[in-house]
Amino acid sequence: MKARSFSILLSALLLWTVGCKEPIIDEGVLPFIVPTSVDADGGTWRTIILKSATDITVPQPVASTSDTYKHEFSDVKNGVLAATPEQNTAVNYWAAGGVIRWNQIARQLVAKYNIAPGYDYLTGQTTSADAGNPYAGPPFAARVYALLSVAQYDALVVAWRAKYQYNRPSLEQQGIVARVPILNVPSYPSEDAAIAEASCQMLAYFFPNEASWLKAKATEHKQSRLWAGGNVPSDLKAGEDLGATLVTKVIDRAKNDRFTAATDPTNSWQTALSKAPYDQKWKSIELPERAPILPLAGKVKTWYDSTAIVGASPATPPATTSAEFQKALSEVRDLANSRTRDQWRIASYWDNGPSTYSLSGLWNFLVEDLIRQEGQNELRTARTYALLNRAMQDATIASWRTMYTYFVPRPSQIDPTIKTATPIPNAPGYVADRAAVSTAAVAVLACLFPDEATRLNAQATEAALSGLYSGTHFRFDADAGTKLGTVIGQLAVTGAKADGAK
Repeated sequence: MKARSFSILLSALLLWTVGCKEPIIDEGVLPFIVPTSVDADGGTWRTIILKSATDITVPQPVASTSDTYKHEFSDVKNGVLAATPEQNTAVNYWAAGGVIRWNQIARQLVAKYNIAPGYDYLTGQTTSADAGNPYAGPPFAARVYALLSVAQYDALVVAWRAKYQYNRPSLEQQGIVARVPILNVPSYPSEDAAIAEASCQMLAYFFPNEASWLKAKATEHKQSRLWAGGNVPSDLKAGEDLGATLVTKVIDRAKNDRFTAATDPTNSWQTALSKAPYDQKWKSIELPERAPILPLAGKVKTWYDSTAIVGASPATPPATTSAEFQKALSEVRDLANSRTRDQWRIASYWDNGPSTYSLSGLWNFLVEDLIRQEGQNELRTARTYALLNRAMQDATIASWRTMYTYFVPRPSQIDPTIKTATPIPNAPGYVADRAAVSTAAVAVLACLFPDEATRLNAQATEAALSGLYSGTHFRFDADAGTKLGTVIGQLAVTGAKADGAK
C-alpha cells in the first residue's frame, strides 16, 4: 500500500513538473557570455531617466600605485586562491550575467505575486492588494520589467562613462587570474555592483516584503566579484553608490507614473462602462462577479510619444449585429469545435495567466538566448531589455486604454456554447493585448537581432492568433492589437536608432 501511495505521489509530482507551462528559471550555472565588444563609447549613449551620464558624478579613485589600492589588490588576489566551494558557486551563478540574473529574479517575483486579489464572502467585496502584497498582473508586471531595465541601463551608462574617464586597469591586466571570464574594461566603478544595487532597490520598491531576501542576493552578487578576482572593494563601493543614487531617480518616476490609480478604488470604470460606445457590453463572468483587472492601467504614463500612441488607438470594432461580427463569431465557434493539436499548443503557450511571469516576462525569457548568441556585454544587455520592456509596457498601457474604452465582450459571452482552451481573463477582449505586446516586442528585437527577424515575426503572429485559437478573442481583437503594437514598436525602434549605440 505504501509503495502504491508513493507511486501515485511520484506520478503526481512528475505530472505537475511536466504540466507546468511556465519555463522554470534556471538558478544553476548558465553558459558564460563571451562579449564581442566592450562598447568603450557606452558612456556617451543616451540615457532614459537621466538627461545624460554626467548627471551623476562618480568620485575619482585612488591611484593604483597607492598603498591603499595595493592592500586591496593583495587581499583580492589572496582571496581568489582561498575561495570556498560555496563562494565559487556564487561566482559562477553571477558570472552568467548580472542583468540577466536580476531579470530572472524579477520574473520569479512576478510569478509569485501574479495572483488575483481574493474575495471576501462576508462583505461581498474583492479584497484589494496592498503595497506588501501587490497583484502582479500584466500591467504591473510590464511596469516592473520596464523600470528595472531602465534602472540597470542608466546605471551602466554612468558606470561606463566613469570607467573610461578614470581608466583604472582591470585586475587581470595587473596579474590576477580570474576564476571566470572578465570583460576587458577598466575596473572602476564595478558594473556588477551598480547592477546589484539598482536592481535590489528597484525590486524592493515593488515587492517590499522581499526586501531582506533581495538585499542578501545583492550582497552575494557584489561579493562574488571579489571572490572571482574581478574587482577590489573600492570598485564595488563606487558602483554601489552610483546605483543607489540612480535608482532613487527611477523610483521618483515610478511614484509619478499614475499607476497607483490603476486599481480604481472608487470603481469609476463602471461609469466608463455605461458610456462605452459599443452595442453590447462586457461583464465579469466570474462567480462571484468581480471588478476587472486594473481598469485604469490605460492611464499610466507611457515611455514613448503619448500623442502618437493615443493617435494609434483602434476604432470601434464591428457591432454585434453586423455581418462582419457574425463572421468573426462563426470563426471562433468553428475553431473551438475543431482545434488541432498545434492550435491547442499555441493557445496554451501564449496564455500566461495567473502564477506565471506574464506575457512580457515570457518575452524577457525568450530574449536571453539571443543575448548569449550575440555576445552582448552587460551594458548592451541592459539596453536590449530597456528597449524591449519600455515598448511592451507602452503596448500594455495602450491595450488597457482600448479595452476599457469599448468594453467588448469575449466570444463565449456572446455565444455560451463556445468552449475555450484556456481560462477567460476577467477583462474586456478588444484589443488582444497579447497581439499588441508581442508585435511591439518583435519590432524591437528584429531591429536588434536582424538575423532572427523571420523567426521572431513568426512568433509574434503565433502569439497574436493564440487568443483566437483559445476562443477568448475574435480575429478583429488580434488584428487591432497587431496594428497598435506595430505603431508602438516603430516608436521604440526610432528611439533605438538615435540613442548613440552602434
